[in-house]
Amino acid sequence: MQSMDTVSEFGSSVSPMFEALSIKVVSFSTAEGPNQKDYPIEFELLTRTKIDLYTQEAITHIISIQGYIPGSILIGHQHESLFIIPQNVHIECNYKLLSIDEKDMQRILQHSQPNLHYSEWLIDAIKNANILVDLKTNQNTFTEWPLGIKSAIIL
Repeated sequence: MQSMDTVSEFGSSVSPMFEALSIKVVSFSTAEGPNQKDYPIEFELLTRTKIDLYTQEAITHIISIQGYIPGSILIGHQHESLFIIPQNVHIECNYKLLSIDEKDMQRILQHSQPNLHYSEWLIDAIKNANILVDLKTNQNTFTEWPLGIKSAIIL
């Protein structure tokens, strides 16, 4: 398959499904309180995949992160006084999540279910991403907190 044919086919058959894709992720956290029990925090990531014909790449960016921190998250050791407070999170961003070249596109297109196969690549990229968000603390400051993604599903 010619290079431009592969990029064009990927752009017309796979890419449109991923132009604006919502992905639910569950993050690890540590709760503040008497039980010190971990609980999951859910976020929704909005991604956008575009084909760059010049570089012949498909590039997926996270363009929005939304979620809610339902309880306090302890930062550091159990006896320290700094923790993230409950809050709504809405971040507009342009985080480059995944970039695939023409050879990867060809491999995906040769799969029996190319959209499902590319979805798996996206989920793996999200699980391995180092995503930091600025969150409010009990001391009226902001701190960077890694999402620490436990699982992800495409909505």
